[in-house]
Amino acid sequence: MEKNQRNPFLDIDLLVKTAKDIHADAIHPGYGYLSENANFADSVRHAGLIFVGPPAKAMSTLGDKRSSKDYLRQNAPDVPLIPGFTGTSLEAEDLQRAAVDIGFPVMLKASAGGGGKGMRVVHEPSQLMTELSRAQSEAQRSFGSGDCILEKFIENSKHIEIQVVGDQYSQVVSFFERDCSIQRRNQKVIEETPCPFLDDDTRQDMSETAVRIVKLIGYEGAGTVEFVFDTSTRKFYFLEVNTRLQVEHPITEEVVGVDLVALQLFVAAKGRLSELPQLSNLTQTGHAIECRLCAEDPQRDFLPSHDKILLWKPASPGRSPGSVIRYETAIQSGTSVSIYFDSMICKIVVWAPTRSAAINILARELANTPCIGVRTNQLFLQSCLLHPAFQDFGYKASFIPKNIDDLLRSPYTPSLPSHISLIPSIFLQHLQKDKAQGSGGRRHFRTVRRQFHNQKFDPFHQSCEIISLRDSKSASGGITRCEACLPKPSSSNADNEWDICLYPVTHHSLGEKDSSSKEGEEPPPASNLTATYTATSRAIRTGEAWSGPVFNIKNVELKPLSGEHSLVSKASSLSSPKSMSMSVNGHQIRAYLAIPNAGECRQSLPLNETVRVFCHLPQLGEWKEFRKDTLLSFYTNLRKEALSSSDQQSEVKAPMPCKVLSIAKSVGGEVNKGECVMVIESMKMEINIIVGVSGIFHTKWRIGDAVDEGVVLCSVE
Repeated sequence: MEKNQRNPFLDIDLLVKTAKDIHADAIHPGYGYLSENANFADSVRHAGLIFVGPPAKAMSTLGDKRSSKDYLRQNAPDVPLIPGFTGTSLEAEDLQRAAVDIGFPVMLKASAGGGGKGMRVVHEPSQLMTELSRAQSEAQRSFGSGDCILEKFIENSKHIEIQVVGDQYSQVVSFFERDCSIQRRNQKVIEETPCPFLDDDTRQDMSETAVRIVKLIGYEGAGTVEFVFDTSTRKFYFLEVNTRLQVEHPITEEVVGVDLVALQLFVAAKGRLSELPQLSNLTQTGHAIECRLCAEDPQRDFLPSHDKILLWKPASPGRSPGSVIRYETAIQSGTSVSIYFDSMICKIVVWAPTRSAAINILARELANTPCIGVRTNQLFLQSCLLHPAFQDFGYKASFIPKNIDDLLRSPYTPSLPSHISLIPSIFLQHLQKDKAQGSGGRRHFRTVRRQFHNQKFDPFHQSCEIISLRDSKSASGGITRCEACLPKPSSSNADNEWDICLYPVTHHSLGEKDSSSKEGEEPPPASNLTATYTATSRAIRTGEAWSGPVFNIKNVELKPLSGEHSLVSKASSLSSPKSMSMSVNGHQIRAYLAIPNAGECRQSLPLNETVRVFCHLPQLGEWKEFRKDTLLSFYTNLRKEALSSSDQQSEVKAPMPCKVLSIAKSVGGEVNKGECVMVIESMKMEINIIVGVSGIFHTKWRIGDAVDEGVVLCSVE
């Protein structure tokens, strides 16, 4: 992400040269970037290559939101259009006047592309110019053009699109509709077909309108005519034409039984649609739904994520009895999710005879597919699918913002099983080949350092594991649950069987007051933690802790997962992900686990240091991060966090590698808590940087600078 580096996927000359260098016959433009760029299509054809898409004239006329609306006003005035402003003026006065005439809220849209890029909803006049600037910036980076239009935002709406394919002989076929109303940030995340909200007459009317629109310009290839459907009036309005194949095309393929990519190539090779008898009487059979698995964190306002995928294992790709399940992805175990591309890492498509069956199968697939190592919207998608408002099918494009609080909660009850801490504990015990490693043969007093603790050599600390469940959105340093795993003295001597007691371990929120704090006096958190450590240690040593719930563990089986869906052909016993099954109080449990940075541990795990474990539980529908400590290392780490917490509030660090797009405040100027001081970009997404305290703003960065993850972006004094 160098300051002046050009995105190679927007470099027409480079792409054409590369195609010729490898002696390609044709270029399929894919999704996004230059896929709807008329200059690119012309350049490909002028180079003697086949462009798998429509003619440049059709792209420039219908693919551009401004020109398409102007064209339809002149050539098909009966096609309903959304009220809007398609003039070229970007003067504040002209735009404000147009917005007032249209009526707020209004929608700003990138004219040259789609996919949610360069789109902003504006609810009041004071927001207009700021949002226009951001929409133009995002559009320029995504499509090579910052041109935007302004139109009325219809709040009670559905986003419905019609799939069409045209040949070079003026024949166009409609492949019916897709409902794409489940969106966040104006980007689709769940699509389905048929749309159960449409009646047959409306479906036919929309299909005929779509075919008529593209026939006007002599359209060739695959395209999508998009409409806004007003649910209150049941009227539809032309939105735009995507002059390419859409990401969500597989659901149409499953319902109509036609391979659309093959059809694109057939048409590009001058094939006639009339020669394909299966297209003469198309019908919709069954129901198909697609979910877009994205590397993002819904709990952090869908902030893009990047990291290495430690384990990727699709649950059941292919056909199962009475259904079809498709995983369309390039990721494997070991893939690193890059910051330079869109956050979507996989499309999961399910076809079933009925809508309810498709929903249930897709939710099950998501729950049973471990994608460990990078934060995704996996559980969020399950919450969407299982939400009553989605199952009712009358949902609107406002579904996600309207139900966001529900959707950020787990759809499963209970959200956390009582035995959850046992899973990483048993996993690590089985993973460690030599339980004595870490203490045997050590020369403990070879060097006595400052702040030396001999407690870590106490056998008590090696037999008592502290398992903490971590969540970056919670208080207490990210700890949501913490328990000591204590093998019962009377535990069975049978092979592969234990009785383990779970004892809750106190983890005060940093800065939380205790009973000794005086009124108005700030508590000494480090001292609190020392006292808590002593009390917890005493409870475990004296047997008081053994009064907690006891779980019987049997039949533990650990299996390595490598080879298929993996970049690692032969991993070490520590670094390769594992599946684990076991019986807990007679109930069978299955989990997938991996240790990040396990390669640094060589052939043994450190007994007296923190070990991170990532665990995917199908019953939770996502992976969780656990940390294993001894009692001493757990409270030592909390003490360090308490002593350093006061310094962290005044600094904002880059959440991932990024580029500085704008700086809203002057260095040395005053800022207030909650203000946006900078805007950065990563994974084609703009991210606001909000300060958590008031004070004087400082940053050393300039617009266009590249900043690495974890580096301080700005500070407030």
